[in-house]
Amino acid sequence: MSTTHPKDVESPLARQTLLDREQVRPVDQQQPVIRMLPRLRVVVLGGRSIVDRGRDVLLPLVEELRAAISGDPLLIATGAGVRARHALGVGLDLGLPTGALAEIAGREAEQNGHLVAALLAEQGVAYLGHDTVAHQLPVHLAASNAAVTNGYPPYGVHELPTAAGKIPAHRTDTGALLLADAWGAASLTYVRDVGGVLDGDTVLREASAADLLADAARTLPIDREALRTLQRARHVRSVQIVDGTVAGNLTKALAGEHIGTVVSA
Repeated sequence: MSTTHPKDVESPLARQTLLDREQVRPVDQQQPVIRMLPRLRVVVLGGRSIVDRGRDVLLPLVEELRAAISGDPLLIATGAGVRARHALGVGLDLGLPTGALAEIAGREAEQNGHLVAALLAEQGVAYLGHDTVAHQLPVHLAASNAAVTNGYPPYGVHELPTAAGKIPAHRTDTGALLLADAWGAASLTYVRDVGGVLDGDTVLREASAADLLADAARTLPIDREALRTLQRARHVRSVQIVDGTVAGNLTKALAGEHIGTVVSA
């Protein structure tokens, strides 16, 4: 005899909360998750490390991206830079909550996205806002094979403060990883102005997210929250960090070469 209400739909999740991961786990693991865009390559351009460096650094990277458009689909995510840091400082002085600070920082990442899209406009590349990139990315890629978006995650004013204070923990690196994982991307490349994860003066060829997170004193070229998210990702099981100030590095990384540091989940 059924124990559910006549108006209920028979389901292993009936009368359960999706916030209880132990309840969701048996259903969640029954079938593999379909990759919606299995050939998608996601590239993250750092705001402070790349865009803020100006034409000498950004324009050569734009040329590499322009050449890469003829390959597999490409999604370029831009981060926030020094202007966001200034805005965050003002917001902290005014006592704004974490969610409002995230909205402010995301606006500069959006401006950087418009800038990169304008440089690639001749190839039909356009900037896509959060709603569009989340729901209409395939049709835009069908038109131009590349798109630009703001890497900051759209948590709105609901971003929670962290133990370190009010500064949002989920920034461009995490947002780009969430996008890549949601679409089932083939690769995720972070473009910075350093060769990768440093161990003294040596660039690590490979590293695990767990090992990097365990060393709290280590300076990292990507956000620690992104590494935590990587450990929980379904499709993106590794990311690559490359030095975009060295000509050809991004092109080689997009071609599948091992450049910089590969961080695995």
